[in-house]
Amino acid sequence: MVASIAVGRRFGPYEIRDVLGKGASATVYVGRRSDGVDVAVKVLSSFAMGNADFRRAVPREFNALEKIDHPGVISVTKMGTIADVLFIEMEWVDGPTLDSTLQIGKPLELALAVQVAIEVAEALTACHDAGVVHRDVKPSNILLRGGEHPVLFDFGLAQDADDPDAEPGRLYATPMTASPEQVAANGMIDGRADVYALGVTLFRMATGKLPFYGERMDVLRMHAEAEPPSPTSINKSLPPSIVSILDQALQKDPDDRFATASAFADALRSIDPVDLETQSRSRRLFGGGRRK
Repeated sequence: MVASIAVGRRFGPYEIRDVLGKGASATVYVGRRSDGVDVAVKVLSSFAMGNADFRRAVPREFNALEKIDHPGVISVTKMGTIADVLFIEMEWVDGPTLDSTLQIGKPLELALAVQVAIEVAEALTACHDAGVVHRDVKPSNILLRGGEHPVLFDFGLAQDADDPDAEPGRLYATPMTASPEQVAANGMIDGRADVYALGVTLFRMATGKLPFYGERMDVLRMHAEAEPPSPTSINKSLPPSIVSILDQALQKDPDDRFATASAFADALRSIDPVDLETQSRSRRLFGGGRRK
């Protein structure tokens, strides 16, 4: 029987203190261990426990994350079973998701959007060096440590070179940020798929909108075939330097993109600081400063 988990109750060694997020396959809680340390505890749902694919995904996610040591990637400490429920214990990042800070139609201050993208690209470089492709980079999978520094999480769809997918041909991606090669689902992809997804995320930060909207299949088709709108058609104040970088990151052919996430970060660092002042605003990016 699957355990009942609720705020204020115990789940094995954890005192459940809050719910961080909930999806069809898992719920993530803040749990306080017996040593007084708060951690994030990702617990499979009853539905997912009855699905062999979801059960296999838990050790795959844990093993992939265990290979990566970078402050911009969520760290894991333990995996196991409590009351017939699979769980992963990971660090608790005190901060919102990037998605929750974004407002539709309102771009972020450009200098700050670029800095977030640089830090995510650095985190992806660590992933790729470890043989892991995230495959689901998007604003809702980026936490902001202390409200400022991005941390990649949710590696449930990650591709691990040491543990290939059991179902080649399946789409492992979210439609809003899926690269053309992920849409094609023809087999193993590489880090350039994450470069594309980070390009979509930067497009969203810089313009206030995604490049493509619509029903699931329409959005997938557009990622595969349609040219994205010019960023300046949405935000006229964007400098040519950022437009050029977005254009390269969002190329349909992986060979035409930045070859690595590190090269993407280098291109962003090379932007003239004067260009980054074009959208300066008086308010702080994420409001309220650093959380304690």
